[in-house]
Amino acid sequence: MFLFPHNSFSYLSCFLFFIPLPFSLSFYLADSNPLLSFNSQVRERHLYTDNHRRGMYLQMTQDGRVSGSDVQTLYSVLELKSVKSGYTVIRGQSSSMFLCMDSGGHLSGQRHYTEADCTFRELLLADGYTRFLSSHHGFPVSLASKHSPDRHTVPFTRFLPLRNTLVVESVSEQPPNNQRYFNVDSDDPLGMGLNAMVSPQFSMDT
Repeated sequence: MFLFPHNSFSYLSCFLFFIPLPFSLSFYLADSNPLLSFNSQVRERHLYTDNHRRGMYLQMTQDGRVSGSDVQTLYSVLELKSVKSGYTVIRGQSSSMFLCMDSGGHLSGQRHYTEADCTFRELLLADGYTRFLSSHHGFPVSLASKHSPDRHTVPFTRFLPLRNTLVVESVSEQPPNNQRYFNVDSDDPLGMGLNAMVSPQFSMDT
């Protein structure tokens, strides 16, 4: 009978033990789809948009008006929730209104969620910006005036989601009078809430 020297047997055992590890690890592939991590989470963001002349943040006030603010406000803090892969619902944290779009591409805040008007496709662009397209009407979310000929082209239709760093405090009914904002010509938000559905639950995950 051939006997291994004690040291040789130890080296051989270590060698056989470590050989399978790379092969076994090679079969484990971490899920790299970033959308899956949002299936049950709410992202708290400010949506920043710009053109070559100015930049602004999308905000929704308690009267349902959607506008662009030059600075971050508590009304520009938005909650983004993925309801299915690639589809997102956006709600104002302070206004408790859903961002919705009608058949003409006009934006407004709505207290009652309707899937057709308040669900958006979320498209990540190569430059890091994001476009939100109405899943039903096909128009992009835009802060350009409805009278602008370029309303549905690139300016003010791509957004950079920025993390919220504002300190939570009491919110007045309207933004301060000295705050400049860009008025988006929106329709009556209460008129859009007739066909209400069950709203997605916006529970913050820790």
